[in-house]
Amino acid sequence: MQIKARLHALPLPVSAIALLAALVLANLDYQTAGWALFGAGIIGWVRFDAKQLLKADRYGLSPALALLAYPALAGDQTNVSITFALALHALVVFLILTSRHLSEDIAQAFSQQKGINQRI
Repeated sequence: MQIKARLHALPLPVSAIALLAALVLANLDYQTAGWALFGAGIIGWVRFDAKQLLKADRYGLSPALALLAYPALAGDQTNVSITFALALHALVVFLILTSRHLSEDIAQAFSQQKGINQRI
C-alpha cells in the first residue's frame, strides 16, 4: 500500500492528528514537543490537507484544533492577534464547509423536484 493511500485511510488527517497531539502535550506540560507538533500540524495543513477541504469534512478539523492548541501551548504569552487570526481562519473553513453542504442540499432538492415533475 502506498504512503498516500495509507494517509487517506487514517480516521483523521495527519495535520489534525499532529495538532491534537500538540494539544495533549500542552496539557501535560511538554511545551517543546507540543510546539514541534503544532508546527508540523500547521505545515501539514497548508501543504496537504487544505487542498482536500472540499472532498471531505474531516479536513476542516485542523483549523479548530489549531485554535485550541495555540493558547494551551502559549499559556500566559498568548498573542491576541494570532488567536484572532486562527479563530477567523477556523470560521472561514466552517463557512466553506457549510456552503458546500447547502449547495449540495439545494442541488439534490431541485433534482428530486425535477424527477417528480417528469412523472406527472
